[in-house]
Amino acid sequence: MRNIWITVSYDGTEYAGFQRQENGFTVQEALEKVLKKLTGVHTTIYFVARTDAGVHAYGQECTFYTESSIPSERFKNAMNSLLPCDIRVLKSKEMYEDFSVRKTNYGKTYAYILSEDKDINPFLRKYVWYTGRKLDLQKMKEVAKVLEGKHDFTSFRGNNSVPADPVRFINEVRIIRKNSLIFVYVTGEGFLYHMVRNMVGAFVDAGRGIMTPERIKEILKAKDRKKLGVTAPPQGLALLKVYFEPISHESINEILNTSYYPWTCL
Repeated sequence: MRNIWITVSYDGTEYAGFQRQENGFTVQEALEKVLKKLTGVHTTIYFVARTDAGVHAYGQECTFYTESSIPSERFKNAMNSLLPCDIRVLKSKEMYEDFSVRKTNYGKTYAYILSEDKDINPFLRKYVWYTGRKLDLQKMKEVAKVLEGKHDFTSFRGNNSVPADPVRFINEVRIIRKNSLIFVYVTGEGFLYHMVRNMVGAFVDAGRGIMTPERIKEILKAKDRKKLGVTAPPQGLALLKVYFEPISHESINEILNTSYYPWTCL
């Protein structure tokens, strides 16, 4: 059995998330539907990140097993010829049979865009959270610094999720302003359901003056989701990169100096 590795980019606006589910069409279903047309049999996609409805990705990493004779490098163009235009396969290659993108990765970088504008830009509305007010960047950075490192992130989980192990390691949080846009980059070894969006919600509260480093420490210690505020909406979030080598400050810089429009502040 052949094991094919593909990197997938998608605009999540019209999808009910990445993972297959009963209610709503997903990116995984779109990929599997195309593979069935190409190979003649149902093919299961295995993936790294279960992005939510409305969340986007530049570098979702996936694998699938197949007995098809299609050359590995041709899967990219073959799949793209059948996929909707809001999903693209960026590359395809054959790997050894027990290779797993989930088991072999070192972590991920997510990006989130905030806008301080009161007026919504119609061209960015699907990719930005419009907060409608000026945010204090320094206070946001101070709260973000507290969340770096290893913590029990129970207070940052999704409302209805109960993780077996809520401890996660965050390598770095970087927050940058460019004009009226604020770019948040979170790099970590792993994330709980809704964790990044809940972190961004806390950063916005800090920017509004209603969240402090001391308060965020108390919330971490409480291990209670109810102690935290709003969850940031999905449209501002994108999975930029999955790392298959140890994460370093230099490797993060390399990603943020790459054009991932509109999520990189170049």
